[in-house]
Amino acid sequence: MTITILHNAICNIWETTKEIIETILKENGLTTTIEEIVITNDSEAKEYHFSGSPQILIDGIDIDPMASKITNYHESGCRLYMWKGVLHEGPSKEMLVEAIKKEKRNL
Repeated sequence: MTITILHNAICNIWETTKEIIETILKENGLTTTIEEIVITNDSEAKEYHFSGSPQILIDGIDIDPMASKITNYHESGCRLYMWKGVLHEGPSKEMLVEAIKKEKRNL
């Protein structure tokens, strides 16, 4: 499993998200690569289908169930996540746990 954190220079929520991911991995006895990719312009945003920071991919798949509906790719700003009817700045721990455990079952 490879976890990729895409982020921009403006929104630093990715740092907290990375810490949460590392905690989840440790709590579940998992080791994996965490890649970081900094998106610096709208061309890169379009290439990576990036719509705000942070964006989390597990083995290249966006963990956000709403990701397939996003069509506006841009370098700037923070990305909001809707999880179980609640809006979050960055993915919630519960959302990350579910995504990581789902991928772990698929290994």
